[in-house]
Amino acid sequence: MDLLDDDEYLYNPYDTAAVKSEDEVEDDDATDITETESQNALQTHTASQIFSLTNVSWKAKQHGGARIKHMAATGPALFVATDRGKVVRWHLGTGDEHEMIIDKGRNDVIFKLHVDPQGQHLIIGGNQGENWYVAIARSLKPRLIAMARGARIESVSWDRDGGDDSTTGVIMIGTSTGTICKTCIVDGKEKFWKEIFSLQDAAQPICGLQYELFPPSGKGYMDMSKKYFVMAATPTRYYEFIGGPTYDALFAQYSSAPAFIELPGDLDYSELHFFRKENGRASSFVWLTGPGIYSGSFSFGSQNAGDSIIHDYKLIPYSNAVHGSPLSLLSTEFHWFLLFPDRLQVINQLTQEVAWEHMFTSRNIYGDMRGMMQDPITGKLWVYADFMINEVVITNEDQNVWRCYLAKGQYDTALQYCKDLSQREKVLTAQADHFFSEKQWELAASMYAKTKRSFEEITLKFITLNEKDALKRYLSDKLDNMRATDKAQLTMICTWLCEMYLDKLNSVKDTGSEAQYGYILDEFRHFLQDNVANFDPETTYQLILNHGRMDVMLYYAELNGDHDRVISHHVQRREWTKALDVLAKCPDASLYYVHSPTLMQHAPVGTTNAWINATRQSKKFLDPRKLVPALMRYNIANNPPGHKANQALRFLQHCVKNLDSRDAVVLNYLVTLLCQQDDEKAMLAFLADYGGAGGRIDLQYALRACQQSDKKEACVHILASLHQYEQAVDLALEIRDIELAKLNADKVEDDDDLRKRLWLRIARYVIEEEKDVRKAIAFIGQTEHLKVEDILPFFPDFALIDDFKEAICTSLEEYHEQIEELKQGMEEATRSAELIRKDITDLRGRFGFVRSSQKCGFCRQPVLAAGLYLFPCQHGFHISCQEQWMLQEHLGHADKKRVRELKAAIVAEEAKGAHNSAADGTQAGVDRMRVELDDILASDCPLCGNPAIDMTAKPLPDLPQGPAFWDLPPLRQ
Repeated sequence: MDLLDDDEYLYNPYDTAAVKSEDEVEDDDATDITETESQNALQTHTASQIFSLTNVSWKAKQHGGARIKHMAATGPALFVATDRGKVVRWHLGTGDEHEMIIDKGRNDVIFKLHVDPQGQHLIIGGNQGENWYVAIARSLKPRLIAMARGARIESVSWDRDGGDDSTTGVIMIGTSTGTICKTCIVDGKEKFWKEIFSLQDAAQPICGLQYELFPPSGKGYMDMSKKYFVMAATPTRYYEFIGGPTYDALFAQYSSAPAFIELPGDLDYSELHFFRKENGRASSFVWLTGPGIYSGSFSFGSQNAGDSIIHDYKLIPYSNAVHGSPLSLLSTEFHWFLLFPDRLQVINQLTQEVAWEHMFTSRNIYGDMRGMMQDPITGKLWVYADFMINEVVITNEDQNVWRCYLAKGQYDTALQYCKDLSQREKVLTAQADHFFSEKQWELAASMYAKTKRSFEEITLKFITLNEKDALKRYLSDKLDNMRATDKAQLTMICTWLCEMYLDKLNSVKDTGSEAQYGYILDEFRHFLQDNVANFDPETTYQLILNHGRMDVMLYYAELNGDHDRVISHHVQRREWTKALDVLAKCPDASLYYVHSPTLMQHAPVGTTNAWINATRQSKKFLDPRKLVPALMRYNIANNPPGHKANQALRFLQHCVKNLDSRDAVVLNYLVTLLCQQDDEKAMLAFLADYGGAGGRIDLQYALRACQQSDKKEACVHILASLHQYEQAVDLALEIRDIELAKLNADKVEDDDDLRKRLWLRIARYVIEEEKDVRKAIAFIGQTEHLKVEDILPFFPDFALIDDFKEAICTSLEEYHEQIEELKQGMEEATRSAELIRKDITDLRGRFGFVRSSQKCGFCRQPVLAAGLYLFPCQHGFHISCQEQWMLQEHLGHADKKRVRELKAAIVAEEAKGAHNSAADGTQAGVDRMRVELDDILASDCPLCGNPAIDMTAKPLPDLPQGPAFWDLPPLRQ
């Protein structure tokens, strides 16, 4: 068949409209094959399939009908080697193609293509000992590798870490003569080419060459700590090399023939591939051999030269149904891809069974199958024949992996690969059934709890077997997996578990050890703590009490916040300290009011401490008024030894001082308690802090309480606070406290007569009661309200003048000084009066000038047109304008009234004088009234005097124009 007969023939084996040869048209069997192939193609494109083939339409005619010899891929580009001595770089994204001519004169010169994992370098291995290098990232021009002349390159192990766009780094190359060389190509030229190992057997080509680094040691990941694992494969053997830190040092350890694994076969070619996840370390390998697929896993550790890191190795023979030898082998995470001349098989690594198979039935169109390759960047797989390139499309490769692990009994791994809840349900159910069949009851219970198996079915299983521990495990795990909205189910399971725990505790207490009992009790308490919200309280209390577990009942009540039950229990047992400990943790203030009367009666100190601590955290947590009944039941005799303080007083003083309590009940009760104290100092201190005018205390109640308790000094302070100074002084004198009486006498304010009377009372008491004349005379120096003559009447008629002669002399001297001061004052007043009369005379002759053009400051009319006021500042105003403005803007109500009275009186007096010829007296009165009127209306200039200053405090008037009135006029251009 001539492949170049049609102009634009695209080799697509899945296109039923593809051109047939004459033989195919005439051959009905060929037609049947094509139809079958089309059906297979449609099946491979269904979404339910994991694997399918997609043709990329390789244009053979464009390249002279050349056959494909080998392929390499990197990212979006394919490198296709043909039997015409050319390499085509085909960009799949844009469709651009670039031909690289290796040898114009020779066909079939190319053997293999090798591309590095980063897609930056390409090595072209030749059939006749010539090899070429292409710097993909810089230029697509092939250069001959001169140092490699004579060696056919079978395999390349690229430097994954040291290469970049300009250098390959140090790479290893396997040749057809069984040697391993190392080289480094920089800027298209090899720096060196060195043989580092030889198998000493030219008939054994190095078909596969791979390396991996050992994990770094704890000392750091430096060059000197590098250790390599190198694996080399021939058609029948594979070798392991371990060492470092360089390739030379590694292979120097294997001067003699290294150990190997041999699998004899009839293949003269082979492939070796490592599998590693993205940016990860190689975890397994696969080797193409004559007997079958040989695979294994890696375990990197402390191995050295001569050791092996391969484990879990196995040989999978080829299917007997396949005729012919395999052409190529590739590996993914879960499958091996095996290419035969007539089919592509996908083998599941876990089951070692064929997962998918595709038959190539149109070989007369696309020629013989050549091989497979994998893109090191994207991981895509490609299958190619003489005239065809197919991509192996993999969709959700791991979607059925869970089934494989499930069949192998690896349940945990199977769960990792489940995609939905139904798959997880199957795995968990199978695992639970497996544990149940193995009589691992608790493990089975834990697994059943994660499934949707009937609750009744599973519980009956364990009840029938009398496996209480397994049943408890099932209920506990089922509880953990339930939704918070399933209230009824949660309560039922929690109650059942509570019953089981109680039964277990009772049985272990009778037959088990203390350690076991403590462990179960601790576990039960954790269970109650975690699920307290899921219990029905009344049912749970009854259940616990039926088992006689009072300690558990108290623990559950605390968890449930039922502090009332716990406190009542401790109170009944007279365990006051425990009751107070629970009360201190209680957030409900009502429990304080309920239990405090009893607790205050039997444990007053602890109860008071609990109150004080509670109010320190929140001042408004407790209402002191509601605690007064408890305080009234307090008896200081119930204080424990060493505590003499009155606890009621202590708490009430805390309320007043720290809580700022102003409750009359609390304050009055505190006053009552203070009055009951033998020592009056506490009451006096309380009155000094809170008993003044405007204080918190009800002074009338406090006065009555102090009078009943005969606290007279306190009564004096209260009377003074009530401004009853006379009673306070009298009571102070009654208790013979002269200093207290004087102190209260000085408290009088704004009433000098009262203060004088009080001091006279004190002086009289001292003279008459204490008969101490000198002390009475001393009072004169302590107050300014007493003179010696004030107290003389109180002295007896026959008192010696010697006792107060000095005081009399001092008084006379003071009178003399006062008379002299009065004289000086009178003289100064006389001089001031003379000066004032002189000023008045000068003012009468004062005058000012008014220009004829001057205008009134208010109406803007000529000021000389009517009577006017002229101020020293030269501002002039009409009398009528000045009067109107002052009445409206400045004068107060009293001044306005006086102005009207003066004007009416002036008019009346003038009218009266007009009818009376003797009007001199009338005119003088009118003049005085005019002067007074002028003083009111024209006391200061309204524009620059005090009236103008007062106007600044008044708001702007509301004008009809609104705010626009205050706008500035526009500027003129």
